[in-house]
Amino acid sequence: MLRRLVLLYFLFLPYFVALEESAVYEYNANNFKFQIEEMDGNFVMFYAPWCRHCTEFHPIWSELAELVNTKDSKFAIAQVDCTIHYKLCNENDITGYPTLLYFHKNTFSPVEYKGTRDLPSLTLFLSEVFTMKSEGLDQEKDSREVKTYSGMAYLNDQNIEKFVSRGQHFIMFYAPWCKASQKLAPIWAELAVQYTHNEYIQIGKVNCLDNEMTCKTFDIKQYPYLMWIVNGRIMGVAEAETIDDLKAYVEKMLLTENHDPDKFLKKKKALPVARISEETFETFLEKELVFINYFAPWCAHCMQLSPLWLKLGERFQNETRVIIADVDCVQSKPICEMEKINGLPTLILYKDKKIVNVEHGGQPLESLITLVTEHLQDTNTSAAAEETTSNEDIMQTKDEL
Repeated sequence: MLRRLVLLYFLFLPYFVALEESAVYEYNANNFKFQIEEMDGNFVMFYAPWCRHCTEFHPIWSELAELVNTKDSKFAIAQVDCTIHYKLCNENDITGYPTLLYFHKNTFSPVEYKGTRDLPSLTLFLSEVFTMKSEGLDQEKDSREVKTYSGMAYLNDQNIEKFVSRGQHFIMFYAPWCKASQKLAPIWAELAVQYTHNEYIQIGKVNCLDNEMTCKTFDIKQYPYLMWIVNGRIMGVAEAETIDDLKAYVEKMLLTENHDPDKFLKKKKALPVARISEETFETFLEKELVFINYFAPWCAHCMQLSPLWLKLGERFQNETRVIIADVDCVQSKPICEMEKINGLPTLILYKDKKIVNVEHGGQPLESLITLVTEHLQDTNTSAAAEETTSNEDIMQTKDEL
């Protein structure tokens, strides 16, 4: 048995790819065909060692390889030295260096990369080609199906209207040539991964270069453009550049069962912060203590406060007497007018439907926690005092009898 294993090892040794100085795989005439047939996708750089552009580009190519060439990855970042494997390069019509070709699994008609040679652009290109089907599929039928890869929905002119007509969606409209789009691409991909298993939200994106009709319909005039859509209606536009800012915006806008007062007012809350609307405002105020953050999606100070407000909600998530909530003054303008909100953000603490504290602008988390806790303690003290008075009255009544 051992002898057979050793024989198999040496028999297939030419097909295994070894790492050289960097994380990039080295392909040659022996393993090239095997890798194209075996891997789901291969992104290959054809180069010459004497090529100055190749030498300058190599550190970026190595960095991309470190991201993709992981142990269990079915995609590969590789390279072919055309001064050694000139026949292989001729077979792939290589006429200049470096030439970057992407091969789908078992397909020897590659997609050539012609974009700028920086990491964000390369990452954006990969996020596109990873989801493309091999040649020979019914393209029209395929275009109507929404492809989802790592939590990301890939939308186009044929499938977007039906897809966004139901549920909540956070969509990035972008152009591949746009530097800002390229920079946001890997961050947007990370956001999609983090919300892959969230049943209330779908992260997606639209390439406006390929889907001009959709981007005209949504009146997209700048890139990237981040749009929040609920049941086919545009509910907000985000301006964020970091993963923390994007997550804060999602949690701010997310409409789940927490925004149904009948469900939210139960003992266990699914999310730490409730979104209050015109229809639910009076119902939520029935609670003993209700702390509301009045905000607007376009307000920079509101965005800065958002992560802190979520932490405050988490602090009192298991306290049945307290509701930490927010009101979008764009979507629920009548509430903000009724409450005379003239600055954003405005934080109002209600106790038994009465305003007991008003704060303007951001506040330290600890001071907000202290504020809520003090009012909870006042409630406990009052309840204890009422109980003592009641007991004294009973005793006095007994003495009189």
